[in-house]
Amino acid sequence: MAHHLSADSASVFALSFLGDSVYETWCRAQVLQSTQNPAQASRRVVQLVRCQTQAQLVALWLPHLSPEELSVFRRGKNSRPTSPPRHATVREYRWATGLECVIGWLHLSDQTSRLLCLLELPESQSLLFPAAPASSLSVAS
Repeated sequence: MAHHLSADSASVFALSFLGDSVYETWCRAQVLQSTQNPAQASRRVVQLVRCQTQAQLVALWLPHLSPEELSVFRRGKNSRPTSPPRHATVREYRWATGLECVIGWLHLSDQTSRLLCLLELPESQSLLFPAAPASSLSVAS
């Protein structure tokens, strides 16, 4: 028997669990556009999905979130962590959980285009995929 999750009745765990998967899949697809080297791709995805990066990303999204999305974010952010984070602060962990909840909620609400809009914001792209420093570019004389 199939059980269908509803975006509005899903638990924080369900939203963050699903949001984590959706976000990591998007990151993997983006990284594959720039490298086919397995070690480089894996390292880059780990950087993108870590709590600290997710917390920074959602901070950039806050001014762009709708009232309903903000409510979902707060619900995730204010949930009690099941285990203390090992490599992040409690604040970073909670904000990352809020981000994952928003992503999970948008996914369950069939709002993929809205999610892509947030991920493609210039500030999101600058954080996730910063341009190479000018000094590392070779200039033909």
